[in-house]
Amino acid sequence: MSRNLFVRESSGLSKEVGILDSIMLNLGNMSAGVALFNSISPYISQGGIVWLAAILGLVFTLPQAYIYMYLTGRIHRTGGDYVWISRLLNGPLGIVMAFALMIESTAFFALTAFFFSSAVSEVLTTIGTMDGISSLVSLSNTISSSIYSYLLGGLLFAFIIAFNIFKAKWGYMLVTIGTIVSLITTFVAMIVIGINIPHFSTSISPFLHYMKIAPPPGFASSITPFSFISTLLILPLLAIFTYPWMQATPAVASEVKKVNYVKMGVLVPLLLTGFLVITGFGLLYAAGGYAFTNYEFINNGFTYTFWTVAIALTSNPLLQWIIGLGLMAWEFAILAYGVIVFSRYIFAMSFDRVFPEIFTRLSKGGSPVYTHLFDLGLTLAFLILPVVSYNGATALYGAIVIGMIYFMTVSVAGGIYGFKNKSVPLLAASVFEVVYFIFLTYEAVTNPVFSFSEPNGAPNPITLGFVVGSFVIGALIYYVAKLINSRKGVDISNIFKEIPPD
Repeated sequence: MSRNLFVRESSGLSKEVGILDSIMLNLGNMSAGVALFNSISPYISQGGIVWLAAILGLVFTLPQAYIYMYLTGRIHRTGGDYVWISRLLNGPLGIVMAFALMIESTAFFALTAFFFSSAVSEVLTTIGTMDGISSLVSLSNTISSSIYSYLLGGLLFAFIIAFNIFKAKWGYMLVTIGTIVSLITTFVAMIVIGINIPHFSTSISPFLHYMKIAPPPGFASSITPFSFISTLLILPLLAIFTYPWMQATPAVASEVKKVNYVKMGVLVPLLLTGFLVITGFGLLYAAGGYAFTNYEFINNGFTYTFWTVAIALTSNPLLQWIIGLGLMAWEFAILAYGVIVFSRYIFAMSFDRVFPEIFTRLSKGGSPVYTHLFDLGLTLAFLILPVVSYNGATALYGAIVIGMIYFMTVSVAGGIYGFKNKSVPLLAASVFEVVYFIFLTYEAVTNPVFSFSEPNGAPNPITLGFVVGSFVIGALIYYVAKLINSRKGVDISNIFKEIPPD
């Protein structure tokens, strides 16, 4: 099959991504620091232990990492797992899945940008309250308003887009610097909590008092005893929000200098994420004990977090701000990696003639400028939603079910490749992950924590419409692209018999 099926002979993307950028990209994707904030602990079940669930989640995700490492070693192309699905499984299915994932991701990035102000606000509130600086508390209340959240989120996202437009390499640099800062500050926070373990109950008392979250006398009797079953119920939180998001580095594989760097960009971030989440939550349990920690998580999980506790445990203003900066850096890293990854998926689908060819054009700095501008426009549009309807916007978090369906599909593609190439380990890993993601899809749909369904079991109409609409629009885009290209004498179904885009 001739390469002229595609937009051009070569993508033009440069192989400038080294091992550090490769690792930091996926580490930002998995966002351990955000998991340690308030995306996990407020939702835990009675009787569960978060750090133990985190260990189980890491173990269950290792087969997925093997699939990604194996396939990226054989097929390392721009678009990563989109190429695997569309070439190994089915072309139109690959388009529908990748488009739905990008729409879900864009909504998530927009919400992250909007609620970046909540991370800033939490830092300002904690420092201002603990140090008696009323102006910080007042500033915190101000930036939490919808209009300031929109402006802060929009400007932050536009700043990241501008960096990527100017030069592709600068985009990676932004991710790497942001994630390194995140890592260092997380370790600082861990050290602060660790050295306070011997006298934790005394050291944390002022924070509990000022925040009005001190447990009542005899609270321990109200805490459900530890149960392994209850711990398993926490597993989906980590398995859906944190661990499986390892597709970032494979999505830019054609820009990475060596294939082994891509593989390391899958495994190392997963292990680091596991270490950070397990250790971060483990330190809180070691410091406060089971009953106290679970009481605070379940009753005050949006105030009592790894980050706020670390800030509260030190009276050193410099350390307080360093730790606070760490939380903000993790939020920033999500947006920085997201800009890169979104552009590469759209680039790959445009190279396959599904999206307009303009999205494959590169600037002198090697940046897909028009793809980034498309991303900016789409994200700013999504950013309006929390201003118009706060509850309607947060309902879009439930669209994370698209990710579970997507990863299940990737696992199926891996299984087919393993069967055809007689790779028993790949086939076994794929079968395990297919079953695992079926379970996680069920959890994402039925558990109200994930916002797809209401407490009464009925699906949230906004979330349901968004999810179904994403898949339907993806199918329509493929159908329209097929018609348009057929008039040019190109049957795009033949494109998926070839391995590029690259």
